[in-house]
Amino acid sequence: MTLKLEQMYEMQKALDAKIIKEKGLEGQNLLPNTILALQVEIAELANEWRGFKHWSNDREPRTAIPSLVKTSGIDIALEDGTYLQNPLLEEYVDCLHFFLSIARQLEYSADDLCVFEDYVEGETGLLFTELLINVGYLLGDKLQIRESEKDFKAWQKQHFRGAIYIFYALGEQRLGFDFEDIAAAYAAKNEVNHERQANGY
Repeated sequence: MTLKLEQMYEMQKALDAKIIKEKGLEGQNLLPNTILALQVEIAELANEWRGFKHWSNDREPRTAIPSLVKTSGIDIALEDGTYLQNPLLEEYVDCLHFFLSIARQLEYSADDLCVFEDYVEGETGLLFTELLINVGYLLGDKLQIRESEKDFKAWQKQHFRGAIYIFYALGEQRLGFDFEDIAAAYAAKNEVNHERQANGY
């Protein structure tokens, strides 16, 4: 059974609550760190996509890397005892974890994570750049950008929805992931993240 986006949102809330409690982070503004973490993960996703590396002969996305050991929850076990890793999908779901965490911190509902999907125009590399810009705007400088808190929150939500729209389009239209792939990989990585916390990560 495929997870729904609402279920992933609730799973992320539980993971975030566990981390906040175990790390003693109650009452702290974690949004700047989470936004930076998402930007780092987007850059790592672009690195695994590799399409922007015009200087390299190796520009194929990293979607099937053989490994002797299992390194993540989404690795596929092969008959010979080795594993097949998909770093591109793993980085994508790492991004999804942080998108869900940001939505929680901004007190958005699961419905705010749903956007109308249409084909996105433009080169894939430019979409990555636009995604990074929209995520960066989530912090903004509300004193200079908007006159009131209400205006700032509307402006912030507009950029969040723009970012998540591009993110979904990248995954499905450019990187070849369907929702079932994403949901299964999210669940597996979420489990790994809980295990990491239990083991003092």
